[in-house]
Amino acid sequence: MAFGSLFRRGPAGGRILVAFASQTGAAERVAWLSANALSRSAKNLVRVAALGGLAAEDLGDAGILLVVTSTYGAGEAPDSARAFVRKQMAQTPALKGIAYAVLALGDRKYDATFCGFGRGLDRWLASGKAKRLAPVVCVDGDDDTDAMTKWCEQLTRLGASTSVEQLMPGAPQDWTLAERRLLNPGSPGGEAWHIALAPKDPSQLNWTAGDIAEIWPRNPQTEVEAFLARHKLDGGLSFRWAGHWMFLRDIIAHCRLPQDHEVEGISLDWLVERLEPWGLREYSIASLPASGRMELLVRKAVKDDGSLGLGSGWLTHTSTIGGVVSLRLRPNPNFHAPPDGPQILIGAGTGMAGLRAHLLYRAQKKLGDAWLLFGERSPACDLFHGEDIKGWQADGTLARTDLVFSRAQSRGQYVQQLVAENRAEIARWVERGASILVCGGLKMAAGVEEALVAILGEDRLDQMTQDGLYRRDVY
Repeated sequence: MAFGSLFRRGPAGGRILVAFASQTGAAERVAWLSANALSRSAKNLVRVAALGGLAAEDLGDAGILLVVTSTYGAGEAPDSARAFVRKQMAQTPALKGIAYAVLALGDRKYDATFCGFGRGLDRWLASGKAKRLAPVVCVDGDDDTDAMTKWCEQLTRLGASTSVEQLMPGAPQDWTLAERRLLNPGSPGGEAWHIALAPKDPSQLNWTAGDIAEIWPRNPQTEVEAFLARHKLDGGLSFRWAGHWMFLRDIIAHCRLPQDHEVEGISLDWLVERLEPWGLREYSIASLPASGRMELLVRKAVKDDGSLGLGSGWLTHTSTIGGVVSLRLRPNPNFHAPPDGPQILIGAGTGMAGLRAHLLYRAQKKLGDAWLLFGERSPACDLFHGEDIKGWQADGTLARTDLVFSRAQSRGQYVQQLVAENRAEIARWVERGASILVCGGLKMAAGVEEALVAILGEDRLDQMTQDGLYRRDVY
């Protein structure tokens, strides 16, 4: 298989460019799997490239263009493709003679902007007279087998040898809830909890700083067993569900429990087909495998009616110590460690989780020369992992630490304001090769980016993104 951004001139048939734009690694993963499947045909010359590093002319050089992209924020492009949007999609391309298809990954809970960037990219390619091989395929979450079946069929028509199972993420693993501790009692903000999970097998301790845990919320086991007993169902039966073979007991655990009248008189197969799965919840991993367990920092969400958020409520309140937590590890290459060197880490709230993993990594490698800028609500309650911070200051991992609190009595401030105030020093760190990591909520990240653009300029920040020196884990 040949990799790279550009094609050498060759036969028109079978030249396939697979381009990806990925925020958390899911789109990149599917792109590579698709390319591997296509390359098994001797007729195909397949190349893979990040969309953000291409120009419209590069796209036009492909005989067939396949794009796999996620959507970030309110229908926007992933970080790595923002420069492509600004510089390439602002003009109409000349793409007559190529054929294309788009696979767009998204989450239907953002209904108005569901797969917004993928749909926009599809329209832009069509505006350049490229031939659409099939309508844009929109994928809802990680387990949308119907959408992935359509994509698999498209690949097969192009000569690929693959299956939906090979393109889907793996099945979840069972871990054990080992510890749950409230980190900010008395905080004026929401409760933040330290969650620790123990592996059932040491081989599960396999991730990199920056990676994500996809948690599968569960119904209480007592309710699951009562449901099975009430309807005389065998929980040990296996069914194909969400792309994997699972026991009925586990399927029921991960779905809204039907009312009794919804179950009466229907076949078991129909029941399984009609079950409404709980959605996955993603959390930045706050520890390294060397610790022997996975640690998370979870904000307990409380809805307007007083009920708890599905994932956070289950982890912080409903689940039991020693009970099962099902999760799937998701590599997140866009937030993996940049090349060793000076590093600026910026975040707020539970964004400390992702930053903590990177600081643990730097401490492990004895890198030093890191600068932490972190914001929360109250200095009395909300300095998460404060003992870790003191330790990193003492051992030289942190060369500088700036903490701000929005509800401090003396001077309330947000981390994006702190970034703006330190513009000269941030510019000096970047000039000597510092990378920048940002982790936390969308609003904070947008404010931080606005401040960084004012300091460094949009083109410089775009280049740092392409070089892997500006990376974000934003939610």
